[in-house]
Amino acid sequence: MGNHLSLIGGDDDGFDSTDNEMGFNVINFTVNAVDMELRTPARVHPNNLPVIRKKPNLEKFQGSDMFKEIRALSGSSSSGEQQQHWNLLKALQQRENGVAAPGSASFSSNQQRYINNMYIPNQKSTRLMSLDSKIFVTKFNRDGSKLMTACQDGYVRIYDGLKGTYHLLNRINARDVQYSIIDADFSPNGQHFAYSTWSRSFFIMPVNGTGDDCQWIDVNDMSSNRVGIFSLRYSPTGDTIIGGSNNASVIVGDVRTRATQIVRTHRMPVTDVNAVSFVNDNNPNVIIAGCDDGLLKVYDLRTSFRSRSLSKSVVSFIGHYDGITYIDSRNDGYYVLSNSKDQSIKIWDMRQPSNLRHRCSARQQQLETTWDYRWDRVPREFYNPHKALDGDTSIMTYRGHRVSKTLLRAKFSPLEQTGQRYIYTGCATGRIIIYDVLTGKIKEAIEGHRNVIRDLDWHPVRSEIVSGSWDSHVHLNAFNRNMANNHSNQSKSRRSSIQDNKPLRRSRRLANRNSTPF
Repeated sequence: MGNHLSLIGGDDDGFDSTDNEMGFNVINFTVNAVDMELRTPARVHPNNLPVIRKKPNLEKFQGSDMFKEIRALSGSSSSGEQQQHWNLLKALQQRENGVAAPGSASFSSNQQRYINNMYIPNQKSTRLMSLDSKIFVTKFNRDGSKLMTACQDGYVRIYDGLKGTYHLLNRINARDVQYSIIDADFSPNGQHFAYSTWSRSFFIMPVNGTGDDCQWIDVNDMSSNRVGIFSLRYSPTGDTIIGGSNNASVIVGDVRTRATQIVRTHRMPVTDVNAVSFVNDNNPNVIIAGCDDGLLKVYDLRTSFRSRSLSKSVVSFIGHYDGITYIDSRNDGYYVLSNSKDQSIKIWDMRQPSNLRHRCSARQQQLETTWDYRWDRVPREFYNPHKALDGDTSIMTYRGHRVSKTLLRAKFSPLEQTGQRYIYTGCATGRIIIYDVLTGKIKEAIEGHRNVIRDLDWHPVRSEIVSGSWDSHVHLNAFNRNMANNHSNQSKSRRSSIQDNKPLRRSRRLANRNSTPF
């Protein structure tokens, strides 16, 4: 595991309650600064990673198409013995001799990804920028030529990501920022971006524009005056924006006409929709919503607006004990991942929906562990649950990072570069956690930030992760050979010490005794 970190920690969670994400509105009551100060923990706990006692259960996942596809795409289909003896110099010689990939003058795509996965980010490389307040958004456009950051100071900053210089191209003063810019997304062509705040609007800006070029889509059909859009995404065609909001609503805005429609996820408007995503870049009609009660619901936008009280979902998924914080699609129309306040990341096969008759049982189990992720300590039972939630149809679960304070992002690594071999996520301990999708284990845990990492993004074509934290810093994280070598030496040292502590076999003991002079 990266940086020689293990899944061993002390106390669980103690956080400064002033670092809450949305201090204006909690379901059915209002939180003020005085109340938050009174609830501040009396002591600061060490930012250790949580203790995870159970090994990842791979039985269900190894039988899935996704497991087989990622093994093939990442060049990991060979046996473990062959991979262990794989040599880069020998591979280069085979390429020069034209035998690396039959029918090709170079490495095959899978071989290239296998090599790339040997050099994934493992250390903070440099601090790209220090801003004035908490950073909420860190995102590349599709080709990686632009990097966008948005933070609590109310500014969206656009940086050059094409050559890796990351110099500032534009700085835009956002409109109607009452608490912070909550989320933002590039349009598919990269010429515009949209952002959301604690307001009733989507705001749309040209990447090279100014604050005067801002356009907005107002949300009118909402029962509450207080509207917050926690997550937004451009459609694959760029003509629609969807946003997950409070009041159990997904807002669908038309970019051209500025008209909006509402998808109602629950009959009663007391459950926030924290995350939204399109399932496939080839289909602008199917979306998935992650709700604060732990449910994931899939909707077809062609049929979801027929009811004003409850929109009919296509399928639903039960499995998380607590609210969803982020959803990322594998973009194949079948598999998505969800990050949750129950301290887990789950992968779902959309062809295996949950039976909603388990929903009442799931709700009862969730009520037994009620907490507020913005300031309360994480319940210990979340890290090592005794059993899966009734009706859980997820095919894989990853544990080892900490989710608190804010809606942390978790994403698949780039397809072209890594074959989606990894899942990477921010952590409330200030680390970047990278999971190996195939083993369920933590591959790297990159240190550097002093506060929660809310958003981060892996460059589409370079082995770089840019992370934005609530410590107001943006870091560039890349591969460091010395760190990898130290890692390998520490692993060998641990193995040798274990072998040295093992009792000698009887034959060796007898030989040593007979050869001992008296």
